[in-house]
Amino acid sequence: MCCIRDSAPGVPKINLTRYSNLFADSFLIMSEHVLIVLFLLHTLFLSVDLIGPDAERVCLSFDEHASKRGCECVVYQSTGQKGARNFHSPNYTTSSHYPRGIVCILFSFIGDVNETVEITFIDFNLRPKVNNKCNDFLKLYLDERAEVNEDSVHEYDLCGDKSELPQKTFYSHGRSIHMEFHTEAVEIPNNIYKGFTGKFSFIDSRDFKTTMTRVSTDAHLCSYIDRHRNDTRSKGRFFSPSYPQNYPRWTTCSYQFFGRPSEVIELSFLVLQLAGNASSCSKEHDYIEVFDGINKTERLALICGNRSVPTLRSQTNYLTVYFHSSANYNMKGFAATYEYLTIDIAAECNKNITQASSPEGTICSPRYSHPYPADITCTYDFYANPGERVQIKFTHFNLYKSQLYTEGGDCKLEDSVSIYIYEDYDEATAMFCGDKLPLQFMSANNWLRVRFVSNPGPGSKGQASGFEFQYKFRKGRPLCHFLYNSTVQKVGSFTSPNYPGVYPSVTHCEYVFRGEPGERVTITLDNFNVGRRSETQVCGGQNDHVTFTCYSHDGPDKGFQPICGVLNSLLTKRVSDGAYFRVLMSSYDNYEHTGFLGRYEFGPGYNVFSPTTPSPEKISGLDSGQGSIHYVINMPLIGLVLCLYRITGLS
Repeated sequence: MCCIRDSAPGVPKINLTRYSNLFADSFLIMSEHVLIVLFLLHTLFLSVDLIGPDAERVCLSFDEHASKRGCECVVYQSTGQKGARNFHSPNYTTSSHYPRGIVCILFSFIGDVNETVEITFIDFNLRPKVNNKCNDFLKLYLDERAEVNEDSVHEYDLCGDKSELPQKTFYSHGRSIHMEFHTEAVEIPNNIYKGFTGKFSFIDSRDFKTTMTRVSTDAHLCSYIDRHRNDTRSKGRFFSPSYPQNYPRWTTCSYQFFGRPSEVIELSFLVLQLAGNASSCSKEHDYIEVFDGINKTERLALICGNRSVPTLRSQTNYLTVYFHSSANYNMKGFAATYEYLTIDIAAECNKNITQASSPEGTICSPRYSHPYPADITCTYDFYANPGERVQIKFTHFNLYKSQLYTEGGDCKLEDSVSIYIYEDYDEATAMFCGDKLPLQFMSANNWLRVRFVSNPGPGSKGQASGFEFQYKFRKGRPLCHFLYNSTVQKVGSFTSPNYPGVYPSVTHCEYVFRGEPGERVTITLDNFNVGRRSETQVCGGQNDHVTFTCYSHDGPDKGFQPICGVLNSLLTKRVSDGAYFRVLMSSYDNYEHTGFLGRYEFGPGYNVFSPTTPSPEKISGLDSGQGSIHYVINMPLIGLVLCLYRITGLS
């Protein structure tokens, strides 16, 4: 109801009814706009005042994009101070959910020159996608200058919860990051979406510049090299492309390191975040390969995923790293350091190895399997426990050959490996050169020495890859005694010590065979090479030899003469005259023969060999592949046959 009053005297009357109708019409026209303005003002004060105390609540003067879109602006600028600060969405600290109907809030993080912006989301909880579309969302611009305009392209649309984020930490490509926050005006029943909060910091972008020299300008085929000289740094750093931002897809990069001759290169991966699975590392995903040298021959590591990587060290003064990304989603990449280390080769290759410290292992030439350096001497001394021995077996042997080298010639003028058996004797027992694999060796007592000599000469030993041998400390048998029972195994084999290598000197081994009643033992020694015959063609005495006996007590068995030298398998066959048989091997100061591979068989007493076994002179042209002649002899003749057989036994 309107209250109409008269006008004062002398004042003309006004038709209030007419003006009241006009005011009502104007109010109806303005009411819709006023409500919109009031709503926007409400949102403005609610959002900006609750953004946080560190933000500047003003748009940048050149940021026309914000004003055109009706954005509120929140600016965080670098102050030169180190350390992280906080940011969050409106109402995050005061309410259970963020406001509805936010048209646009533009968060700007502006760094100084030579600064990179780092933001990390600690919590993220926006309304999830509806029909595969984000209705409440945060746009992320990483590749922009200080301003955002209508031509700007954002890298990410973020919504949902923290687990749906592609990553938790983001870095600017330049010196700024911008985020646009939008929410729908539609109210959500039981709204539980709290918004987001995180930390930001401004870090020195110069810390992410590789110290290597780039030799390729192709964005997807980058190549870096570093050559260490007297006037250059001995350590540095290198990164995946765009680090700390995500590396691009379909990229291949190489990093080559060239040290000085006495150096190796050591790598440490400080950060590793690659797309793919670390537990099933393969070249189907993004990966890093590290090679010893400049060729893809000796791979030190294949690296995938985000697992930790131990420090890697080259064996040579060259090292190469390859990085490859595929078409899958990309990640942060890697940050690594390198350092050139000067090594004392003499200290590296002179070793004293005890049975207590390392019961078995592998020894390699310096920089194996690459060319070893010139003018070095390496000595490896092995010390076994008392009563035990050292055994070595070469698995690779390739030494440099001079122009004077001849196969089977004197190794004293060549790069060589020498074996020393006697600790108090300064002369090598054996010396090897060239590329023929040496025999397996065993010490005469509890000490053995291996000495490698690389003569002065070319700085690089061509393609000579050096040597590798395995060592073991073997438990010794005081009497080198072995027992074979028919009740355990009817057929089997036995060998001389260290077979197929050279058997040790001053060794006496006994092989005892026990058959069941009525059985006899057949012995055959293949690849027989024990000592040498004397000038009188007699085996025994102080020459290495093997004897056979049917007796358990000491003393010779006159029916079986000792054998020695190099013999065909046929000439080494012996048959016992009962269920008991004994084989004895004796070695003295000799250290150049390989011994034998023995075979035994327990069989019935009536299966014996023919007494017509030929003498060495008669079968000198035969090889070990020819068999012996067998006869079946009836029982009444067994005694006579055995007697004849033993009389015609071979010497």
